[in-house]
Amino acid sequence: MTQPNRFRFGFLVVLGVACAACQTVAVTPTAVPSPSSTPPPPAPIPPIRVISHHLSPGSAPGEWRVVGLIENQGQAAVGQVEISVGLIDAAGKTIAETSTVALMSNLLPGEAGPFSVTFNAAIAPADARVEPKIGEAASGPTANQRRANLISELEEFFVTGSGELAMMGFVSNPGRSHVSLASLNFLGRSPDGSEKLVAAMQFGPNRLAPGETAPFLALAPENPGAIQWTQYHDGLIAEPPRANALEIRDEPQLHLTAQGAPFVVGTLANSGLTAATGSVLVSLLDEVKLIGLLEVEIPRPLQAGEQLVFTAFGFPGVNLRFDPRDLSAVRVEARVEERLADEIKTPVVLSVDVSAFHSVGSAIFIRGTVRNPTGVEVEAATVYAEVRSSLGELVTGGWFVAESLEPDGAAEFVLDLPIPAGMDATLTEYDLRAIGLKAEP
Repeated sequence: MTQPNRFRFGFLVVLGVACAACQTVAVTPTAVPSPSSTPPPPAPIPPIRVISHHLSPGSAPGEWRVVGLIENQGQAAVGQVEISVGLIDAAGKTIAETSTVALMSNLLPGEAGPFSVTFNAAIAPADARVEPKIGEAASGPTANQRRANLISELEEFFVTGSGELAMMGFVSNPGRSHVSLASLNFLGRSPDGSEKLVAAMQFGPNRLAPGETAPFLALAPENPGAIQWTQYHDGLIAEPPRANALEIRDEPQLHLTAQGAPFVVGTLANSGLTAATGSVLVSLLDEVKLIGLLEVEIPRPLQAGEQLVFTAFGFPGVNLRFDPRDLSAVRVEARVEERLADEIKTPVVLSVDVSAFHSVGSAIFIRGTVRNPTGVEVEAATVYAEVRSSLGELVTGGWFVAESLEPDGAAEFVLDLPIPAGMDATLTEYDLRAIGLKAEP
């Protein structure tokens, strides 16, 4: 059952705000050697200033949080900015200090972006000191891209088992251009206007086509009570992407464990001609309401023609909004978030020895050893499992990522896979394979 929304929230497209009391620091570009005796004149350096910041105690004893905004006052885009943050006592002495980065990977001229850092301090601070420390002028495609106009709708709020505030909703691209989305953040302000905390997107889209809408889940470190949310995003106008190589095969299936927890099983395949990587964004919806969201990252790029069974299990806070008796009213949507692989490494086939297969409650455990029988070192040795019923129906699946393996090396693995309530695990059949990536010398 959906709980009443006890939180106030709002949205604001935030650009630069003038503040005479804020500090300004010039961003220093990285020096590049030049073969010429007379180097070219340097590009204009965009100045960064601190608009405002606020110090407040966290939810745990000795925890203190500093949240604020920085602004690009220059005429050119700036890349990620490192910020020095310190806690000071009543005498002005620094009692703790650290560095963080702004939560926007780039800032266009006049744009502002939030930052947040948490301290554990034995002495209660009197104030905080914030100074931009290191920054670089934006380079590459982000230097000239335009910020997209995105619309976010927050629909569900709930507190997780670890005390974090989760926020679920939908983000839409109302424009006519494609958008790349690196991050989506929400700055929370208390009724007096001071910065309280930041909720950062944990699951969500990395691209949006014109007119497209996609679900997201953001997490804040704690429940702040009455608060107003302001959206900041890293969405930039982008070229249309190439056709996706990754696709969902067949319809993902929704099951319940004996404890009433939902999980979704599906198959991801690479129908392209080259290796591709990414994730699957799995949504549970009751009519049009979002009741669960989870993103499943694939452990390595899939080779052309390869397929992978995935299981989405452990939807944050889903038990607060999910009634197992209404399973027929819940539908599953799966969205592939394909990304360019940073580096394509050569896959290496490994061997698997199973030492135990047993079930406990609504889970199957497969234990064994993965071995590297080759003469090369491998990274991210991964064991993949597919479990099917006696009729050949896909029941569950997943993977275990082990450590790097030297030639002829071995490592133990344990696969913990959910199964539907009432299923006899002794009547299932499983298939295992193991693959690693050739380590570069």
